[in-house]
Amino acid sequence: MRVLLKDGSSLEVREEEILYFSNYKNTIFVHTKEGEFVLPTTLSDLFAAYGSRGFERLDRSNVVNMNNINDYDASRKVVLFQSGEQFATVSEANERRIQRFLAAVDKNP
Repeated sequence: MRVLLKDGSSLEVREEEILYFSNYKNTIFVHTKEGEFVLPTTLSDLFAAYGSRGFERLDRSNVVNMNNINDYDASRKVVLFQSGEQFATVSEANERRIQRFLAAVDKNP
């Protein structure tokens, strides 16, 4: 996937490097371990393209790569990624789905 850098140039990002996509003030951001980048599309289009590849829409403002989730903080309603510094929010409607997903991952190391 090609993303835009702040200077207007572009960069190729591999799917497995993507932690999540978010929407802020009508701008779509791609969050990776290396940073965040702008992507000219919509969350609905991203979910349509990546939904069958392990990405899930966890609330109205993000689409998360489930393969990169490390933990879930129920008190803050956020999923955490391996670095521990980045997180994505989870709607109440999706809390049980995240908990079931993490329980299944723990049972299959």
